[in-house]
Amino acid sequence: MRFNTEFSGILVESVRIQSWQKYTMGLLDFFSTNKLPPGFTGSSMVICDLSTFKRASAFLDVLHTRFQNLSVAFTDQMPDKCTYPSLLLSSTPEDAEAQLTKTRAARIIILDLSASFAPIIPTSACPCYWINAREAAISQTGCKVITTALYLDTLPNAKVTGDPLADIERIPSVHIDTAMCKRFKEQREGKRWLAYFSATGESEESIAYGLFNRAIRHKMGMMLLAPHDIARCEPVYRESIKYRLQTIRHNRFSTSFIPLQTRVYYIEEPEPLTAMYACADFVIAGGTLHEDAQHAPDIITPILYGKPVLVGAAQRQNSLLAAAIASDVVRHADNEEQLFSCLRDLIDDPQSGATLAHKASEWLTQQPGSKARVMALID
Repeated sequence: MRFNTEFSGILVESVRIQSWQKYTMGLLDFFSTNKLPPGFTGSSMVICDLSTFKRASAFLDVLHTRFQNLSVAFTDQMPDKCTYPSLLLSSTPEDAEAQLTKTRAARIIILDLSASFAPIIPTSACPCYWINAREAAISQTGCKVITTALYLDTLPNAKVTGDPLADIERIPSVHIDTAMCKRFKEQREGKRWLAYFSATGESEESIAYGLFNRAIRHKMGMMLLAPHDIARCEPVYRESIKYRLQTIRHNRFSTSFIPLQTRVYYIEEPEPLTAMYACADFVIAGGTLHEDAQHAPDIITPILYGKPVLVGAAQRQNSLLAAAIASDVVRHADNEEQLFSCLRDLIDDPQSGATLAHKASEWLTQQPGSKARVMALID
């Protein structure tokens, strides 16, 4: 009886172990490439990284309206929440390709990915569309359609559609009046550069002054500074006194020309804020220098004025800003040291700034209607 009891206990424990093994193997199988989340099979599938997904909501909505059954495969990281069926692709190319093939997708739309992902795309299994391509190797993938945001020599046969993620429906018109620029006559004759920190927000002016102080030790120039919020203008001006830089306030300017020894031209009104774009050599976009600045950065206006634009690391989730950075039509920096390096380059090489401004202008003209042009190519 004692033997039977011990044997029964061993048998029960064995059954428990086997049951646990089956349960854990089931979980592993569910999370492996052998299983797909519901809603993936036969769907129209978008492949992108997380940062692209965050700025692609308007384009995804258009795709969903058109094809209904939409899914998203992420290459790097899953979002906290996704409206569509989603999965994380394996970091192993062979497994990722197996996952994509197993979906039996109706079509695959690749958004903003580099050519390094080309080996995992099953172009023989369904029509594939590579949107916002930038590298020559993508032309060899066998995709049905390849689009670019701007004409590229490396992809001469791609469709130039503009970037459907930029979300620009129309370009505002501007009237460029250079009359106000005459007051900078002495600066121009003295070959001083003019840097415009436009529409700065909370915590950004201190960064602007720090960059400017370093820049004038490299080569003398002048800073044009215009806070975005009119209510902040007076306190920002009072705070700036500590920098001991000769400053002229626009609303108190009373002579014909700004003296050469002036270091800062301070703008406190909306109308001259826009007009000053015509006078600057380059523009550092406010709203991009610090996370405390919550207003949307304006890069369209300086591009329309033909000025090269420099942006910082803040607000990269802004669809237009992210699209401009992805197409390399603005100088972009991830920290203050990089900002200064870009600023110095713009000072030392005005021609590179002019080339960048021209490229940005061409890019901007391609953007309105880009979603419709891309959608017309996907069937």
